[in-house]
Amino acid sequence: MFRKGLQFQDYSKALQFHEKTKHSYISVRTDFHRLDWANKPHPFKIYEGLPTIPLPKDIPKPGLDALRCLYEVSRARDGCLDMHALASLLYFTGGITRVFRFPDGAHYFRAAPATGALYPTELYVVAGDVNGLPEGVYHFSPYSFKLTVLRAGDLRDFLAKYSDEDVGKFQASLVFTSIGWRNAWKYRERSYRHWFWDSGVMVANLLAVCAAFRLDTRVVSGFVDNEVNRLLAVDGVKEAAIIVVPLGRSHKKPVEAVDVANLAPSVKPISKREHTYSLVEEIHRASCINSVEELQRWKQAAISAPSSAERAEETVAIKPVEQAGAQLWQVILRRGSTRRFNRQPITFTQLSTILKAASSTFAADFTNPLTNIYLIVNAVDGLRPGAYYFDGVGLKLLKAGEFRSVSGYLCLEQELGSDAAAVLFIMTPLEKVLQRLGNRGYRVVQLEGGIRAGLAYLAAYAVGAGATGLTFYDDDVREFFSPHAGDKENVIVVAVGNPAYKAKPGRMMLGVEETGND
Repeated sequence: MFRKGLQFQDYSKALQFHEKTKHSYISVRTDFHRLDWANKPHPFKIYEGLPTIPLPKDIPKPGLDALRCLYEVSRARDGCLDMHALASLLYFTGGITRVFRFPDGAHYFRAAPATGALYPTELYVVAGDVNGLPEGVYHFSPYSFKLTVLRAGDLRDFLAKYSDEDVGKFQASLVFTSIGWRNAWKYRERSYRHWFWDSGVMVANLLAVCAAFRLDTRVVSGFVDNEVNRLLAVDGVKEAAIIVVPLGRSHKKPVEAVDVANLAPSVKPISKREHTYSLVEEIHRASCINSVEELQRWKQAAISAPSSAERAEETVAIKPVEQAGAQLWQVILRRGSTRRFNRQPITFTQLSTILKAASSTFAADFTNPLTNIYLIVNAVDGLRPGAYYFDGVGLKLLKAGEFRSVSGYLCLEQELGSDAAAVLFIMTPLEKVLQRLGNRGYRVVQLEGGIRAGLAYLAAYAVGAGATGLTFYDDDVREFFSPHAGDKENVIVVAVGNPAYKAKPGRMMLGVEETGND
């Protein structure tokens, strides 16, 4: 039992935020928000007057079989991180893979998907033992494929002090931030959920690439927010740190932590105007960890929280394949959110493989899984159409029937939801999680949902299918899967199936600033 009075025991703000940002049949019909296209945020962060370091262009490609990487994201490894491997990790996590030109200008698409293709997530490197890269703190620009130098020196111990003591034993860490306005421009209050969906799918790519390069890693969701934000020179409001991911075990002892100076680097505005949403600021502030003591208590709670895994009876065992026959880098470049499905069935083996990848456990500072996968099967050879629960090993039929119209309706009445061969609904027993993890737990379940969606995405493309992320009518999803899902809330949706067109794969674009592609 937790002692009374611990801040993370209060989870009211998370529940309030979740309820207030739900979609419903009524809410979408009484929402008259219109996008201000002239004020659309710029997708890249650009510093003014700071030195940069070009990343190498001859980067190694993650050549291991894609499915092996997705299945083995949790294994400890002894690989070594150098400048070239770091450049590859950054590229296949957040680099540019496609450029399309429209009347309003060039649109850049990246290695991992993002809601609305708005890309709110930024990547920072805290390096202390990377061969070829001086110790320091850097910002990664996918546009120029360069690192902007923010601080010099080995600051791994500082990051470890305020995040996880194990972080100092790694060669470097990637710190993910979210620039809230980039996504709030379109999605407003609900955009806070997207902070973690969009970063989560990027983490899925990163974990898979680390597996290919045999780099040890783990996902760190608990840290003292103000201190990590200070390290990155971000304000914690317009842009805030949300995840720390250490990379590659180090044999070099980090420099003992010292305080860091406050910095205020000059950054180009991303919009003429920015609108703030008090609901987003409130939930982020309420889910912050404010001291090392609070962090230690939260970590203990997070790692001891029970998993949400629930074994079911009378299930159909999945039959995944172990290898895709495609290398990870090829699958990442092939991936692009499907815009139309053709209603043709996928095989049971394809679905099984997607489910196995999506349910992979990963090393983290919190128990996982904290989510469960429910699905509507519309057209899968060898599997009866209907609603199912996946228990990690097999599929339990909850109700049989043709539910294409239902799957489309639940996905905000989008044809992608009804045309897909199967639709995965990643759900969580939200209040139970929050009782253990407090308001911070809201970040964690949204992040895990994003990671699982990202793993499903990659697995779908590895087996020759397509995938896309969709939004949803929150309460209607729970009602449809009840009584089995009666205490759960939906986190994220991934539709999988056969694309109705043949898409060209992306290509490696290691910076567009100097190549004439902008």
